[in-house]
Order: sequence, then structure tokens, then C-alpha cells
Amino acid sequence: MIPVYSVAQIRAVEAQENSKRGETSLMKQAASHLASTALGMLAENTSAEPAFVVALIGPGNNGGDGLYALAELQLQKISTLALQFHEQVHAEAAAAYQAAGGTMLDLSDGECELAKASLIIDAIYGLGYRPGSALPVLPANARVLACDVPSGLNPDTGVAEDGVLLAERTLTFGALKSGLLAIDGPLVTGDITVADLEFDFSSVEAGTQLVEETATRELLNQHRSWRDAGRHKYQRGVLGLIAGSDLYPGAAQLTAKAAVACGAGLLRTHVPESIQSMMALSVPESVPLDDDQIKEALSSSRRQIHGKGAKIKAWAIGPGLDGRTPPTGAIADVFASPQPAVIDASGLEVVPAGPSEQPRVLTPHAKELRMLLSRAGVKITPDEIAQDPIRWTRWAALAYNAVVLLKGPTSYIVAPNGDSLMVSHSAPELATAGSGDVLTGILGYMLSDSSLTGTEGLRTVPNRRMMELTACAAYIHGHLGRVTAADGTVNASRLIENLPKVMKQFGF
Repeated sequence: MIPVYSVAQIRAVEAQENSKRGETSLMKQAASHLASTALGMLAENTSAEPAFVVALIGPGNNGGDGLYALAELQLQKISTLALQFHEQVHAEAAAAYQAAGGTMLDLSDGECELAKASLIIDAIYGLGYRPGSALPVLPANARVLACDVPSGLNPDTGVAEDGVLLAERTLTFGALKSGLLAIDGPLVTGDITVADLEFDFSSVEAGTQLVEETATRELLNQHRSWRDAGRHKYQRGVLGLIAGSDLYPGAAQLTAKAAVACGAGLLRTHVPESIQSMMALSVPESVPLDDDQIKEALSSSRRQIHGKGAKIKAWAIGPGLDGRTPPTGAIADVFASPQPAVIDASGLEVVPAGPSEQPRVLTPHAKELRMLLSRAGVKITPDEIAQDPIRWTRWAALAYNAVVLLKGPTSYIVAPNGDSLMVSHSAPELATAGSGDVLTGILGYMLSDSSLTGTEGLRTVPNRRMMELTACAAYIHGHLGRVTAADGTVNASRLIENLPKVMKQFGF
């Protein structure tokens, strides 16, 4: 997992490093990484035209990084041009660039050169960007490498201006900044690479951690064993699904299909009688579950005996329930059990706040988070959630004694003790009807599989493990969105079609 810091923390550590190693030395080190990244991007070009790199140079150290990087590219026989976005530039870096044979022009004099560039380096503001600062207009489809932070993006909050310079790649220095991953950040940064520059962060504590592909694989493999290959269906995860209504029959089917596509050993479905035939046709692998069997399953699980409804290891509750109709009493029985559950959609309207022995994951989007907080007596606005998502997700996790996953381009996963993780999947295509139902199926399956939870028998799944598996499910869901979007538009049914091959990529 990758630690994520605030701008204030980054600046404090950067000041320490400058005092120990010297500002110019650090700037040249950062510039070397920037030049190397630029060369890598140029190597991806298929054009026969000679490479031409243009850098937009701001007045501070960010501009200095860009100038030193251009100097390195000049020395490697790459044609370059520095366009000054401000009359002041870093004097020492400018001298080094000109000594390497580089040319500097005011932006107004060389703006036409931007259309000819193979690559544009955005070295205008970095951490020094302030909302409302001037921004240039780049040619459509320009390839942009952002130096530290795309210009126009607030590096602390993640709020971007309309004219933000959209980056294909962002090379950020020292560590990940919170604004690169929050709100608009994932939509404007492109691929993010961290050049740590050997900064020492031992004196500060990261506000959260980013779960990326490597961490996802490590977390999934934490309790896996070679013996898993010999498991029978009841050992491969038995999930109970309470979902669906006459008004929303499709949501239950999407969640059921997703759980089966993940490889669940057995799926038990509690849906209204009126849609049972639809469920049987669309998900023939599922086995119906009535109220009496749910009571028996809950009782049997406590005593570890076998029965018609026994062996259910986890629950998924909510997709497609009709909030206008009082929910079945079986939901209250499940909420009182010690078996883990993922609760989504209309299930969030009935989940009780306060202490509970059940390990739960609540999966709201921002509007649903506001509703959850309102039910707990906390009145906030959508803007307040957008400006500080981790804070308000922590409030909900504490109020409901549950792990809470706030869904969005960046997802925030927070445990009741305040620990948090982030997943940034940059897959806006996932904002489509039914996508959340698919996520519920993925996470429900994971919570049902003891080789993933690491618990057997009557042992309760710890909140830390619930949070980790939630982050894994969110990462896989985001990856699934990218895979699906690669060859067409995205809808929930297409996500499910691609789910088996994506799960296989993660060792399922």
C-alpha cells in the first residue's frame, strides 16, 4: 500500500530535505526523473517525425524542475523549447538549460509551437497552484506530462478548474498528495508515478493509504493455501442474498450473477415470490432461501450444525429492495447475527445505527452517505462531503459501527476505529445503473470465503480484514470497469461478462 499525505506534510518533509541536501541538488534529482519519464513517453510515439518537447515554465521550483529536465533532454539530442508562463523563472535552472543549447521564449511568442510538440511538460505551478490562477489553453489531444501536480488542480482538495491541464501522466515527487486522488484528481492526472527522491517521512503519519494492484494481490493472498484447490462447494463460500422487489427485480439478479461469476461455491437467494421464477431463469445456479430457512441458518451457524439453511457464511443485503415496502423480518434477524454482511442500496435505509456484533460493510455513494449521517443525527451538505470525504465517512463508520465504503472515482474505505484506505480506479464508465450491484456481489462473495477472511467456525471477521477485503473488491471492480471500457461502452451486464476472466487474473 502507498501512503498518502497532505500538502502541509509534504512541504514540511521537503523543507527538511532541502536543509539537509540542498534545494538545487533535489531539484536536479527531480528533473532527472522528469526527463527519464519524458523519454519513456516519447518512446511510445509511433510518428516518424523527430521528437520535439515543449515545456511550460512557471516562476517557482516547479519551473526549475522543468528547465533542468529540458537541459537533460537537450544533452540527449532531443529538440526542446521552454515557454515562459511568467516573466520570472528559476535563474540557475534557466542558465543550465541555455548552456545546454536550449531556447526560451515568452508563451505569447511561442504559443504556436505547442501544436507541433510531441510532448508538453506542464511545469507551471506544482504545489504552488492557487484557485483562480491563470492557465494556458493547450491544443486538443496534446500529450501532457505533469510535473508533480497538473496545473489547475488543487493539490490538497482535489478540486480542478474547468481549464485544468489534463495530463496523460503525472510524475509526482516525494509521495502521493491527497489532491491527486480526491474528487477531480483521478480524472485529470492520468497515470501517476511517484519519484520518492528518498524523502524521509518517518516524522509524519500518512492520513490514509492507497490500495493499488500489488497491494490487492498481497491482501488477497494473505490467508490462501494450496489446500484450497481441494475444497468442496460449501467450503468455497456460501453467500446469502436478500434483495429484489416487484419494482426492482433486475438489481437482485445482477448481484446474484456477479457473485456466481466470481466463483462462489453456493448462492442462496431470498427474493419476493413474484420474482423467484425470473431469478431461477437468469441465475439457475442460485438456490432459493425462505424466512424459515434464514432463521435455521442463523441458528445452525451459531451451533455449527448442518440444516437446510445452514452453511451460509456471509450476507449481501439491499440491491433492489423497495424502500416503500416494509422489509422482511428476516433482515432484522440477519442484522442480529455475527456473520459478516455487505449492505447496499435500500438496505442502507434500514440498517440500524449503534453497537452490533455483526461485522458489516456499508457501501453508500455520496447521497446515501448523507442519508446515513442524517439518520444518525448528523446534518451535512453534499459540498461538505465532497470537500472532506474521509472525515464524513469516518463519522458514518463510527455511528454505525461498520466499515464504510464511500463509492466514487476514488473510493474511501473507513473502519469504526478511524483507520482508512483509498482505491483510485479512474474508471468513470462505472457510473452506470447496476454497477454498484455488481460490486455488492463481488464483495459478498469475498466475505463468504474463509480462505479470504482467514476465519473459521464461530470466529468473527475483524474489522481490519473487512476493510482490506472491501478495498480489494473496490480495486477489482475498478479494474473490471477499465477492462470492459477497453472494447466498448460499459453497462452492468457487460461487467458481469468480463468478471470471470478478471477474477482469474487475481488468482480466483
